Amino acid sequence: MKSSNPLRVDASALAPLTIDLRAHPDLRFRIDAFSVPSASRAEFEGLMRRNLKFLETLPGFMSHMVFEKTDGPTAFNIVTVAVWESPDAIAGASARVQAFYRSIGFEMPAVLGRLGVTASFGYYHAPINLQ
Repeated sequence: MKSSNPLRVDASALAPLTIDLRAHPDLRFRIDAFSVPSASRAEFEGLMRRNLKFLETLPGFMSHMVFEKTDGPTAFNIVTVAVWESPDAIAGASARVQAFYRSIGFEMPAVLGRLGVTASFGYYHAPINLQ
C-alpha cells in the first residue's frame, strides 16, 4: 500500500543495505549531516528525494540511506549516506551532480540558507583495518 503522504515511501519497496567490505573493498561513501528546522522539513525532504532520484541514475551508485536523530547532543537531525562502488564512481557522480544542479538552477548554499539549514558534507571510505 502506498503512503498518502508524498514525502514518505512504502517501506516494503526499500532494498536492504549491505556493506560487504570483503567483496567490495573500494566502496566510497558520501555522508552529509543536516540541521533542519521543523518549518523547513517538508521542503527539505522534497529536495532530498529529488536528489536521490537523480543519484539512482548514476553509474556506480549502490545505495542510499537517511537517518533521523532520536537522541544526543548534536545539532544535526538528518544524516544521509550514499554508497558508491569505487573512488572513480563517486568522483564521476560528484561532477554529474554539480552539472545537474547547474542545469536546474539549484544553488545549494542559497537554498540551505533560505531554509535555515546548516550542513556538514564529506567523502569517506571504510578502512578494513579499522573494522
